[in-house]
Amino acid sequence: MGKAEETKARVERAALTLFVARGVAETTTKEIAMAASIAEGTIYRYFPSKEQLALDLFLGHHRALAEALTAAHKPLKGLKAKIDAIVRCYCDWADRDWTLFAYHLLNQHLFLIQVPDGTPNPVNVVREVIAAAMKAGEIPRRNADLAAAAAIGVVMQPAAYKVYGRFSGPLSAHARFFAEAAWAVLSVKEK
Repeated sequence: MGKAEETKARVERAALTLFVARGVAETTTKEIAMAASIAEGTIYRYFPSKEQLALDLFLGHHRALAEALTAAHKPLKGLKAKIDAIVRCYCDWADRDWTLFAYHLLNQHLFLIQVPDGTPNPVNVVREVIAAAMKAGEIPRRNADLAAAAAIGVVMQPAAYKVYGRFSGPLSAHARFFAEAAWAVLSVKEK
């Protein structure tokens, strides 16, 4: 990694840490520069604004997570195997870089509306897997968006609890529990 890439990575890591701790709006470029041990103006060599920095961090993770989820489930057959792979992938991503994962989780409300059409999307990956399973008769038919929200919530709500200090440790330690819970949610038959 060259000096420019190293400096950009320091800016991104400093921003992530501050954005998670304080929020995007409350964090200043001066604070980011201090945390990255650079002059404030250096940030603008890489990003035109703090807002663009925040969006770029979100979009980069959003796209990469969607691609990882697709790669995790694609070679597998059957919804149960796909759920297990997707849940393990989510948990592994969270554990690999908790700060980045927490940033993405905490800032969805700010940035999802700005995701360009056609950008790989983690929610769409899960929704498409569920919709295909419904079409194949593996699980009962229902609103695929609602089913995806319920299944994703099995992992994301505990992740939110971890952000707020309700429990600690790796999410991957609970991946089997989450996968079984997601399967239970998706396989419920309506009366």
